[in-house]
Amino acid sequence: MNLAFAVLKYFPYGGLERDMLRMASAAAERGHHVTVYTSAWEDDAPPPGRIEVRILPLRAFSNHGRLSEFARLFADAVKREAFSATVAFNRIPGCDFYFAADNCYAVEMRKKHSLPVLRLLPRYRTFLGLEKRIFSQDSSTRIFYITPHQKEDFIRSYGTQEERFLFLPPGINAQCVRPPDAASLREAKRAELGILPGELMLLQVASNYRLKGGDRSIEALASLPEELRTRCKLFFAGVPDGGPGSALASSRGVAKHVFFLGGRGDVPGLLLAADLLVHPARNEATGTVLAEAVAAGTPLIASGACGFRNIVADAGCPVLPEPWNQADFNRTLARMLERREEFARHAENYAATVDFCRRADVAVDFLEQFGSASPQTASSPCRS
Repeated sequence: MNLAFAVLKYFPYGGLERDMLRMASAAAERGHHVTVYTSAWEDDAPPPGRIEVRILPLRAFSNHGRLSEFARLFADAVKREAFSATVAFNRIPGCDFYFAADNCYAVEMRKKHSLPVLRLLPRYRTFLGLEKRIFSQDSSTRIFYITPHQKEDFIRSYGTQEERFLFLPPGINAQCVRPPDAASLREAKRAELGILPGELMLLQVASNYRLKGGDRSIEALASLPEELRTRCKLFFAGVPDGGPGSALASSRGVAKHVFFLGGRGDVPGLLLAADLLVHPARNEATGTVLAEAVAAGTPLIASGACGFRNIVADAGCPVLPEPWNQADFNRTLARMLERREEFARHAENYAATVDFCRRADVAVDFLEQFGSASPQTASSPCRS
């Protein structure tokens, strides 16, 4: 098959972007050709072969303006070539498949603003309009979904036909699965990070500091009993140095205990090194790092806003219910640190029963099932 993938921007530390590349790689391994259309590729190009990257430069400045422009450019691009199927990884209507990495926009935005306010926002109108075109009953786009609540929200909001939804299991970097030499790898990574014997390593993996609750993690660290707090180091992977996180850590007196590592390519090693993963996200459609932590046997704590909260609970680790209560998080963090070995055993035992690495393969199975065996000129994404 000749496949066209559309992703607004590629950078190697985003969960959506990693899912896209794994899916493209899985398709290429089966002999299919994948053309990835994007406005920017912030990484080494894929090796020459069956994955091709084409850049569509954008002029718009706002996020919603850039997505609208990208959708138009992608529509024009796929008209000029025969594709067996088109796959959108952002809200781009008119494609054969849409990978629902984000929660339902119509539901999430109404949690934050009243409807009269939302009607005044160009951003809301644009994103909602694009989403409606994907999920309306008039659309034929098939939807890759990841968690049950996503499907429920889309059907409730748009009346989307249930048969258009295709479930994908968790899909993680296979290197995150706990290896036989985990203990030695853990010690080596902890030494590299400067963690001394007796110190405790907290880890948060996120590229968006506020959305993923980085401030909540720093507040919880500052609230720990002194005996625990003085032994803890909180590492942020994906969050650049400085900014509001550094300011908050200084104001709460824990600046010496908080470290911003920026984008990292060694998340599997960081998970093995960590005593606990914290992920108190404000909004999280899935939370791939949660599945990665469980697969690594790393105990974790997450907010109830995470799509993969079921995996956390099944692994015997705590999920903080919504609405958010910082005091509950503070107490739960202290309790988990005191019982970290017990929670680590729960995670390891659960991980031994689950295959966390099948998402890309299942997605390609669906592409082969529903895509055109003979390439046709793809239908154009709707203009916004």
